[in-house]
Parts: sequence; structure tokens; C-alpha cells
Amino acid sequence: MSATSSNSAATAAAAGKLAREFTFIKPAARRLTEYEALTVHQQPDAWGFDKVGANIDDTEWYVLRPDGKSLWDQASTKLKHDDWYAFRDPAQQWQRTYVRHQEQQETSIARMTEDAALDGTLAALSAGWVKDLLCAHYRAWSFFEYAIFRCLAPAQREALSDTLGNLLCFQSFDHLRHAQDVVVYLVELESVNGAVDDALGKQQWMSAPAYQPSRKLAEEIMATTDWAELLVGLNLVVGPLLQQMAVSDLVRRGAMHNDDAVAPHIVMTAERDRRRNLAAAQAFVRLVTAEDSAHAAHNRAVLQTWLDDWSARADAAAQALAPVYGQAPQPALSFAASHGAARAACAGIIRELGFSTRLDGQA
Repeated sequence: MSATSSNSAATAAAAGKLAREFTFIKPAARRLTEYEALTVHQQPDAWGFDKVGANIDDTEWYVLRPDGKSLWDQASTKLKHDDWYAFRDPAQQWQRTYVRHQEQQETSIARMTEDAALDGTLAALSAGWVKDLLCAHYRAWSFFEYAIFRCLAPAQREALSDTLGNLLCFQSFDHLRHAQDVVVYLVELESVNGAVDDALGKQQWMSAPAYQPSRKLAEEIMATTDWAELLVGLNLVVGPLLQQMAVSDLVRRGAMHNDDAVAPHIVMTAERDRRRNLAAAQAFVRLVTAEDSAHAAHNRAVLQTWLDDWSARADAAAQALAPVYGQAPQPALSFAASHGAARAACAGIIRELGFSTRLDGQA
């Protein structure tokens, strides 16, 4: 081999080594995944690579808020972490995989609804089930789902890494879909079943005592500005406790006793989303409370406060739903059974992460 060829080979090897060692994306495992390549460091922020290692202050940003703060403000959450980009979504979803997954779910709902309309199943649904549960309750609950969408949509802008921002963005779309699926189902049902009363849901949501604690919680959620608090509270508490009772127990399980094959299918797609978001929230909590984190003690104290607060408010909303269980036609579970199981499940999630809770009656 000539000296020139040898030098060229050495230069290429050195360049390859530098490319591997100085890539701006650090894979969570040995190899860079498609999800990481398409998600990590996609937003240009000063802590990422615009001014790596610099002492950044708000005046150095190109775009500032009206109050002079930067777009990605470290004070956007009470939690602290030295590298928010270390978070990885366990589902590893990016735009194409998310859209494909949701398209499959929507297609399955549409086909089942069409089949149920053609074979007469929808027309045969009892007036009690359609009016008292689907219109009065499930339609009312769609407003709660929409409230979660409204709070998560701006929260994704505040998140301090692409992986967290995308996670919140996808979850906001989840809840928008959940709300719209209820409305679409009632529209389809109205064409074949005369018991549909679409105005009833809004009336219940605005004035029925059973829904006012949930409505209050929805408005408090929309007023919450800490993106990390939303991620934790919604997925570790509200989903496993309140949405489990309001949607999974009342609608999905109740539908099986009222010959409704479509409603439980809609709910099961929402439950699939809830499980995905729960896993992401659990991964997030483990990241910010890891033993090797300098901020672990601070974060644990903040998280415990959040979990206590959200548990109390979600449980108050859950307890107010007792009359709905009494009015539901052929409920699959009593209120006491549903409430007890949901509290225990939520408590198990919280305790598994190393936090205390009184939801299960233990100290």
C-alpha cells in the first residue's frame, strides 16, 4: 500500500471515529433507533447545540415571550434535571407510527359501527341505555376528554426536550380522538335510533351535581401550567382512577350488559392509549428520581405533593359519580366495587414508584 493510500485510510478511519464519538444524539441503547433519529434534538434550543456549554440567559434567544422569558424556560416545571433529552418514550412513537396506529384504531371503530348499523344492532339498543348512559353520561364525559386535549396542546410547547414535547403532543391528540369518537358514534346512532338526545350531555355536564366535581377538575387541569405536573397527574392518577370509573367501568363494562358492541370497542382503543401514556409517565418519574440524579430528593418531594393533591381531587370527582351508577341501566359493577377497585389500582401504581398514598386506606 502506498503512503498516500495509507494516509487516506487513516484519515477516513479517524473521521469515522469522530463521527461516532461526537454525534449530537446519544442512543439510550447500543444502537441509534429510528425513533431517536427522528425525535431527539429536532428543536434547536440553546441547551441542545446552538450554544453548547454556554451560560445562556433569556436575552440570547431569538424569540421571546411577551414577558421576556425564553420559549424553553427551565422554570416551566418545578422538577429539575440536568438532561431532559435523556427521556425516551417506551413506545418509541414518532409522527408516522403514531398516525398509522391511530388510523388502524379509527378504521376498526368505523367498520364495527357500520356493521352494527346494517345488522340492526344499533336500532335495537334500549332507550334507557342510549339516553341515560350514552347521551347523558358518555357524551357529558367527552367534555372532560376535550379539556385534557386543551391543556396538553400548549403544554407540549413548554416541555424541555423533543422527546417530552412529542409525547405530550401525541397524548393531546389521543384525548381529542376520544372526545370526537363519542360524538361520531352518537351521530351514527341518531340515524337509526330515535332515543338519541345530543343536548342531554351538555346539560348534564353544566348542571348535574354528579358532574360538577369533574367539571371543576377539568377547569383546574386547563389552568395548570406545569407540563410535568400534567404528565404525572393525568396519567398516574386521573386515568387509573377517574377515567377508569367514568369510562371503562360505566361504559365498556355496562355496554356488555346492554347489547352494545360498539361502545366497548371505542373505549378499548382509549384504554390502549391510556396504557401507553401510563408507561411513559412511569418512565418519566423513574428518570427524574433516579438515584444518580443530583435532583432526586427535590423531585421526589415535588412529586409526592402533586400525587397527594391530584389523588384528592380525582377521588372527589370519582365519588360524585355515585348517582350515575344508580341510574345506569344494568350496571356491570356497583359504585362501591368500581370505586374500591379503581382506588386500589391507582394506589398500586403510585406505591410501585416509591411514593405513599392513602387511596388504598394504608398509611
